[in-house]
Amino acid sequence: MLIQLKNSLALILDAARWRALPQSSISVFVTICVALTSKSFSCVNALLAFISVISLHLAANLYDDFFDYIQGIVPIRNKVKSGRALKCSHIIDNNFNEKQIFLLASTFALVATLIGLYFLFKIGLPILVFMLIGGFLIIFYSAPPLKLSYRGFGELIIGLMFGPLLCSGVFFVTTGYISEQIIIVSIITGLLTTNIVYVHSIADLDADIACKKTTLAVLLKNDFLRFFALFLFTVLPFGISFFISNTLGFLCLITLPVAVYLLFVMRDKKRHKILFKLLPKKLWKLAIKSRNEYFYTRWLLSRDYMTAFVSIISIFFICKAIKLWG
Repeated sequence: MLIQLKNSLALILDAARWRALPQSSISVFVTICVALTSKSFSCVNALLAFISVISLHLAANLYDDFFDYIQGIVPIRNKVKSGRALKCSHIIDNNFNEKQIFLLASTFALVATLIGLYFLFKIGLPILVFMLIGGFLIIFYSAPPLKLSYRGFGELIIGLMFGPLLCSGVFFVTTGYISEQIIIVSIITGLLTTNIVYVHSIADLDADIACKKTTLAVLLKNDFLRFFALFLFTVLPFGISFFISNTLGFLCLITLPVAVYLLFVMRDKKRHKILFKLLPKKLWKLAIKSRNEYFYTRWLLSRDYMTAFVSIISIFFICKAIKLWG
C-alpha cells in the first residue's frame, strides 16, 4: 500500500515537473532571508507562503501541459527535434489522461487558494490583488483565447511571476509591508529566472517555430540579437545588486565566472559535452535516457548560476538579520 502510494505520488510530481521547483524555491528563500531583517517577520506566514508558491508552481506546470495538449500542440512539438524531452509524456504514456492532469492542477491550485484566503482574512484586501494577478497569469499563460506565452509574453510573465509578484507577495505576507530592498531583490530574481526560461527558448527554438509559438528567441530573428538578450539577462543582476549595497555588489561578482561560462557555452553548441561530465550521476542517467544532453546541461548551468547569485544575497541578509536580532 505504501509503495503504491509512493509510486503514485512520484508519478504526479514527475508529471508536474517537480525538477523545476528550485526556480521558485530559490526566490521564496531569498525573500524570507530579506524579511528576516524586519522586526514584524512571521515564521508561520513564511512557511505557509512557501507551501503556497510550491503548489502554484506545480499547478502552473500542469495547466500548461493540459492546455497545450487539448489544443493539439503537443504532437507537433514532439515531432520536432528539440532540446527538451517529450512534452506531456505522462499523457502520451497513458499514466494520466488530460482530465486527470486538469484535476491535479486544480488540486494544487486549491491548496494555494486556501492559503491565500487565510492571508486575505488575516491581512486584508491587498492579498486579493496578488491572488487575482497570479491566477490570471497562470491560466492564460497557455489557455485560449489569450495564450500569452504564444504571443511573445512568456519570458516576461515568468520573470514577473518568479520575481516582483512572488517576492513582493511573500514579503508582504511575512512582514505586512513592501520594502525598497525587496523590490530590488525581486528584479534580480526576475531577471535570473527569465534567463533560465530564455535558455529554454533558445533550446526549443525549432519546436516553438513549428508550433507557431512566439517566444523571445523566436522574436529575435538572428543569433546576434538572441545572444545580446542573453547577455543582458545574465549581466544586469550584477549592476542591480549594487543598489542594495556596494559590499553585496562586489560579493556577487564571485559568480561572474559562471555567468561568463554560461554565455560561452550558449555560443558553442558542442560545449555541452564538457558540461555533461559535470552532471550528478542521477541527472546524467536521466539526460542519457531522454537524449537531451544539450538542454539539460544548459538548463542546469543557468539554474546553478541563479542559485549561486541568490545564495550570496541570502547570506548577506541572513548576516544582517543576525546583527539585528542578536
